[in-house]
Amino acid sequence: MTEQDITTLTPVYTNPRVLEGLAIVAHNPSTGDPIAFDAGKLCNTAFKDLSMYTIYGGSLAKRETANCYVIKEAGAYMFPLVYGNAIKGGVANPNAYTNNGATYSNDFVNSRDVQITSPFIELNTGCAVASCEVVWQDHQDLIQNLELYEGGDCKYVRFIIDSMPSLNANAIIAVKDGSGNILWSWHIWCCLDDLSPITFTNHTEVNYDLMPINLGWKWDSTDRLRGRSPHYQWGRKDPMPCPAAYNSNSNTSLWGAKTYGSAEADTIGAAIKNPHLFYKQDGETYYNWFTGGSKYNLWNAAVTTTGAGDDQASAKKTIYDPCPVGFMLPAGRAFTGFTTSGGNVSSGAPTGCEVIGEWSNGWTMKKNANDTVGNFFAASGSRGRTSGALLNVGSRGNYWSFASDSRASAYLLRFDSSSLYPLNGDRRAYGFAVRPCRELS
Repeated sequence: MTEQDITTLTPVYTNPRVLEGLAIVAHNPSTGDPIAFDAGKLCNTAFKDLSMYTIYGGSLAKRETANCYVIKEAGAYMFPLVYGNAIKGGVANPNAYTNNGATYSNDFVNSRDVQITSPFIELNTGCAVASCEVVWQDHQDLIQNLELYEGGDCKYVRFIIDSMPSLNANAIIAVKDGSGNILWSWHIWCCLDDLSPITFTNHTEVNYDLMPINLGWKWDSTDRLRGRSPHYQWGRKDPMPCPAAYNSNSNTSLWGAKTYGSAEADTIGAAIKNPHLFYKQDGETYYNWFTGGSKYNLWNAAVTTTGAGDDQASAKKTIYDPCPVGFMLPAGRAFTGFTTSGGNVSSGAPTGCEVIGEWSNGWTMKKNANDTVGNFFAASGSRGRTSGALLNVGSRGNYWSFASDSRASAYLLRFDSSSLYPLNGDRRAYGFAVRPCRELS
């Protein structure tokens, strides 16, 4: 084997592939004699397990899994094959995948439309993993050296990010069975921005700690003045691709195994198998994106009825929640501090609205009544419920909550240049933006 002087390796990040086939030479501190060992043994330890870190880069004492993993710097990464947030505090988190049994509550099923019984994908019947793939990525060659790795407790997905995109980037990684069917998928968000939450006080003086930018946010240019984000159908875990620009109704460029498209409404299992497809509304089932979709608990396992409340503290994040570790969808009343009455302003904005400055393809919302700085909410647009096509990007903002308005719709924040609705309700088949809220339970 070729000897490698480890002092020549980049200390911040070394691709583990550089170590394969080399022999690192160490020395006995007592005798000075050289001790050679296979550097390939270091490869596994060089991969950072994303389920053992926060979104800020700090380490966790115990494992926490999610459907979205945030990456802050170039490196070698891995994550376990676990459904969403089905492991929390190092142990199984059955609250995330157990039906509470209430009327209009849905079972938490996998790609086979079968109730999930274990956090680990392969411990569920018929879910043996054979391969993995990049479904799509919005930055060319972002994910490299993607592979499965047999760990001591379960299988992992491993990959490398050789360089961080300066404007942020998104990718979806999926694992497949022996027949090529997708069993589950995860959102990888490469994000250089500080994601420390900002505290917003709503109209009933309840505080909500929201991310400063939308989930999956990408910037349009290095001045970081304009940006855009993916859209999500209510209750689904996978992002639809970003628009091409902050004011564009065209899709951004994608690379990967799948092409973005739309399909007729189907089951939850079908949507899990096809994270690249937008499922159009089914008029026979209350205009939801899946058959029998008139359920309340897809993004909050604790919910048993309709209604917008201040119930963030009692909410239970589910395995279908798209947010990273420590965050989940906000409660229905999270945005009511954005108007002076706490209700909807149908015309004449910014009169009656708690905003700073003028409309600029979005509003700068006050964090509280005395705030003079605010936080920007972009006019993120939507994806149409009958087509999946982008609509109103740059002219209208739409942000989901986890709360159901009815069997057909859910609560959201909606606004444009003349109106602001913190308690709007609309069809769940739409694709809207997500602004994650700090998880409290």
